[in-house]
Amino acid sequence: MNRLHLILALATICSPAFAALPVVPAADQAALLKSSDPKLAANKKVAYDFFRIVLRARHLDQAEKFMTDDYIQHNPNAETGIKGFKDFFTRLGPPQAIAATVPGLVAIQAEGDYVTLSFVREYDHPKEKGKKYTTTWFDMFRIVNGKIVEHWDSAMMQ
Repeated sequence: MNRLHLILALATICSPAFAALPVVPAADQAALLKSSDPKLAANKKVAYDFFRIVLRARHLDQAEKFMTDDYIQHNPNAETGIKGFKDFFTRLGPPQAIAATVPGLVAIQAEGDYVTLSFVREYDHPKEKGKKYTTTWFDMFRIVNGKIVEHWDSAMMQ
């Protein structure tokens, strides 16, 4: 057996060991909010509470507490500005109960004015009927003076 055949055989045998691992939510969301930098901790809390209260629970009456009027939206399905944001989320249904935590939250990163929340996303497996796979979704916010001024996510046009 030549070297190429040996490498291919080894790669075939080892491929299951290199398969993607499932994305797993964080066990302790309160720990994700901590930072030795008070500004970063505050920004994490703004993004987390905004996501939990306004985005997930759709308490749009509290949007102004977290967002500026001229909020910039990079999701292709919602218009920019707080009015566009509210119009989009109003169509998703009435307000829900506000949960103490955010389901599927994997991590929160903060640097400067930016905070990124990462989440588990589960989809139907395209090649194995009846099976699911997980990947990561993100929402990133730019926060200035304690309010969200800009948002990005990995949404595709609907």
